[in-house]
Amino acid sequence: MKIGIISDTHDHHEHVLAAIEIFNQFQVKYVLHAGDFVSPFTAKSFANLKNAKLIAVFGNNEGEKPLIRNVISKFGGEIHDNVYKGELGGKKIFMTHTQQFLDEVINSRMYDLVIYGHTHTPDIRRAENTLIINPGEATDWITGSSYLVILETDDMSYESVPL
Repeated sequence: MKIGIISDTHDHHEHVLAAIEIFNQFQVKYVLHAGDFVSPFTAKSFANLKNAKLIAVFGNNEGEKPLIRNVISKFGGEIHDNVYKGELGGKKIFMTHTQQFLDEVINSRMYDLVIYGHTHTPDIRRAENTLIINPGEATDWITGSSYLVILETDDMSYESVPL
């Protein structure tokens, strides 16, 4: 099963639309957003995903959390306060925005996939049987580059895709 991973969209509407187009082209079943939509209109853009469910966590820059939550729930997505823990494609997943408790979560060996954002810098690595993914920023405002990740849960292969 294909999963799209994105973080730190920060109201960069052009890149959000490009990301949604890429997710639709790859026919992902889920899009995991590791926080910092910033405003409701950015979250609303994810309603344009075709046959994919959005699962997200709040970041540290969300301006109107109740409205963002409402917008996402209207198109069948879900957003969690700080952490998402779940299972998709037979893989146990932990997603958060910041690096707080990240080492503890990775070292617990409880998850196949750990996703985070916040740093705006891509970080994709393995720690034993855990794949850690920070896709980097979906904007290019801080690092000068923007990415998303496409993950295949069957073999845990991934592709970092520039926006």
